[in-house]
Amino acid sequence: MTVRPGEPSPANPGSPPLQSVAAWQELLDSLAEAGGLVAGLAGEAPDIDVAEGFGYVLTALADQFDRSALRGSRSPVFLPAVTPVRKLFFDNPDTDYDIAVLDGSTGYRIRGNRGGSTYLSFCVYSSLSKQATTRLVNLSDQDLRVAADGTFEITLSPERTPGNWMRLDPDAQAVIVRQYFLDRSTEVPAEYRIEALGDRVPDPPLDDARFARTARATARFVKTAAALASERAKAMRPTPNRFVETGAHGPYRTPDNNYVACWYRIQDGEALVLRVRPPECRYWGVHLANRWGQSLDHRTRRTVLNARTAVPEKDGTVRIVVAGTDTGLPNRLDTAGHPEGWILFRWLLAEKPAMPEVERVPLATLLQDHESAAPSRGPGDRGHR
Repeated sequence: MTVRPGEPSPANPGSPPLQSVAAWQELLDSLAEAGGLVAGLAGEAPDIDVAEGFGYVLTALADQFDRSALRGSRSPVFLPAVTPVRKLFFDNPDTDYDIAVLDGSTGYRIRGNRGGSTYLSFCVYSSLSKQATTRLVNLSDQDLRVAADGTFEITLSPERTPGNWMRLDPDAQAVIVRQYFLDRSTEVPAEYRIEALGDRVPDPPLDDARFARTARATARFVKTAAALASERAKAMRPTPNRFVETGAHGPYRTPDNNYVACWYRIQDGEALVLRVRPPECRYWGVHLANRWGQSLDHRTRRTVLNARTAVPEKDGTVRIVVAGTDTGLPNRLDTAGHPEGWILFRWLLAEKPAMPEVERVPLATLLQDHESAAPSRGPGDRGHR
């Protein structure tokens, strides 16, 4: 028997209508709306953008349902915000993101060990919104008080406390931990855990009311995430192959980063050549992303470079080649079947961002120029890495 929105449960004929049934329909409606936005690109955008767009909607769905179901728990837990295959909001392949859901009216304690990652920060955010930045407060390793043995403790609460403290206000929804790595093979990750202050009580079951709240929060998130990604692409696509500072980039940016972004577009047999002199900074990196702000495959392809992996020129500048064909040139980023998409630079803790120069060139010309210039390249040129 099918229960329609507004009908009571057949098991309890005199009971009020099930909220979960109505919320489920609202969630389906939100998926249809977000999916319709993706489907509307058919014939206008590359086919891969449409296919990945549907995947992006499902990624947003799975991500938010997990988190919304933890809302109100007195046993918070850090979960990976992205993985090598589940990606959102211009995820950086050189960064680990862990997220814990918060209640801004209560308090929490984070304990951990600093480890040896290039950068560590904790950032509290409000809910996702198209109208305003979600960032509320940030604590990075620049200001984090760490004991001689590497341990630390952070209090998150509405009222100030001694030591490492992060203010929570009623809009606080989550804390995201970022760890940047220049070389994952040598850097020891930080370790940390979170607990709520006060008494711990078991989580309630996913009953009718709780499912309804979770489903409705997920529905709002899915629609907003799809609309944000679509609007960003629409704003940048008319002026391809040039970099701009992004300011409050994305809904979950970190204040320690300067971001510069470019919408690239190349044809078969073409490449983009980027030239930039990186500023003095803790970390810099560049990676490619699809229309929806998801990093391209970095498990099996080279789609990201950083200050450790890029091969510089003799004068300290870095030349990066963006191409779908393996040219054998140093610093090549693989477009992985995407004729257009995003290039994003991060300059972490830099006084001023550098703006890369962009040149669109035929691949044949690029290879000829490389062969002519090969003898003059410096000893640091180790070929394709």
